[in-house]
Amino acid sequence: MDIDRQDGSVRLPNGFVFGSGLTQDDFRASAMFREAKSHYYGTWPWIHYSFPGGEIDGRDVLVSLCFHDQKLVSVDLTADLYPPGPKSWDNYSLQIEAATKDFHDRLLEYLFAGSAREESFHAGELSKDEAILERPAKWPFPWGTVWSSHDSKGGGTSITINYGNRD
Repeated sequence: MDIDRQDGSVRLPNGFVFGSGLTQDDFRASAMFREAKSHYYGTWPWIHYSFPGGEIDGRDVLVSLCFHDQKLVSVDLTADLYPPGPKSWDNYSLQIEAATKDFHDRLLEYLFAGSAREESFHAGELSKDEAILERPAKWPFPWGTVWSSHDSKGGGTSITINYGNRD
């Protein structure tokens, strides 16, 4: 996986590559669209698509693209650290969310702070300290911002790529 520092283009572990100029029509014409689920929340022209992005360090990655009409506004990436099986509030855990946040933070550190990545990403032992959920990690770029955060109201933890001031 890679997020280009120069232009914000993303290469997912499954091989799908896209940039900030991806239009909704381009995505709908791509092979990934066949695996995507659309999510419309009654706020036209906003629409979201989620799909599997492959694996990073043995963890499945879920991708969500957010479009405003044709324009890609943001991307959410979430590594799944939960045990296999259905996801529900019954098995929700702040400790697993903390480990997910730690995983995301380490991945961003690997992608943006390392000068030469000769070895593939490996997260190692992850913290389950819930205090990490309160510490967003932000990486600003001329084209937008990448950050790792936890949504305490919605319960999710993700890496968000926001392309400029498009929302």
